[in-house]
Amino acid sequence: MLVKTDSLKKHFYLGRGQTLHAVDGISLNIAENEILGLVGESGSGKSTFGKTLIGLHDKTSGDAFYQGELLPKRFSANDHLRFSREMQMIFQDPYSSLNPRMTVLDIVSEGLRMQGIPDKDAIERVAHWLGRVGLNVDHMSRYPHEFSGGQRQRIGIARAMIIEPNFIVCDEPISALDVSVQAQVINLLDELKQSLGLTLLFIAHDLSMVRYVSDRMAVMYLGSLVEVGPANEVFFEPKHPYTQLLVESNPEPDPATERERIYRTIDGEVTSPVNVRHGCRFADRCPKVMDRCRVETPELIATPNSRQVACHLF
Repeated sequence: MLVKTDSLKKHFYLGRGQTLHAVDGISLNIAENEILGLVGESGSGKSTFGKTLIGLHDKTSGDAFYQGELLPKRFSANDHLRFSREMQMIFQDPYSSLNPRMTVLDIVSEGLRMQGIPDKDAIERVAHWLGRVGLNVDHMSRYPHEFSGGQRQRIGIARAMIIEPNFIVCDEPISALDVSVQAQVINLLDELKQSLGLTLLFIAHDLSMVRYVSDRMAVMYLGSLVEVGPANEVFFEPKHPYTQLLVESNPEPDPATERERIYRTIDGEVTSPVNVRHGCRFADRCPKVMDRCRVETPELIATPNSRQVACHLF
């Protein structure tokens, strides 16, 4: 496995005895040259998991491994410098993730300068990667506000890729883009994955898009995993009640079919991630809830066909 986590947790202390359980015991493997899609509602902890995995957040407990090496609980400046050659992140918002006071050349080459690459070589590599992501060499002297959302995201991709890492966390890289631009960015990521042998953690809300790009899919709810398996199987044959409702809420591509659909809403209030109580976190909203669900936390267990499900029904 290229990347592995073992009971990884990230909690935020809020004061007055309250703790936010953003990531609460995630054990996950990501194989080399694999795209793992991570889905779930807003606030489920997906982005926090990705940032904790690559050292942008300190780990509360649990372990993370890269190529079998234990990653530090808290990254030092030297750790960031070392592991940035191997792990990078494409951020969600192409508007706020780029420094408005820096030119494209400065933004994309920043990682190279930190690695001690001479300016002449850095400029040549920036020009190469701008062309690779569909931008022009003339764009190097411009500032982020002069570009569209799709172009800014391409700049972010070039910034992440110029170090030539093996593993990239894609934190909802298409959520702020128009549909046509989303397809362009997805095709670009797929081309880079195929040509460079990248391994991706692809975080998104759109299940149909995640199914399209991913080899496997992991479903997250309030800081914990509820289902993991091959992307097509999780999408077309979901086992966990939350995954089933999440898939049913996914829009149909045919407008006529979409108009005639009868939606099953996810009723009930979302359980607070602050000072989480025992039991299944989806119990208050689950249509198949049992008494056992409210007192006993289900473990993520293996089922046939390479599936894992955290539910007392299995």
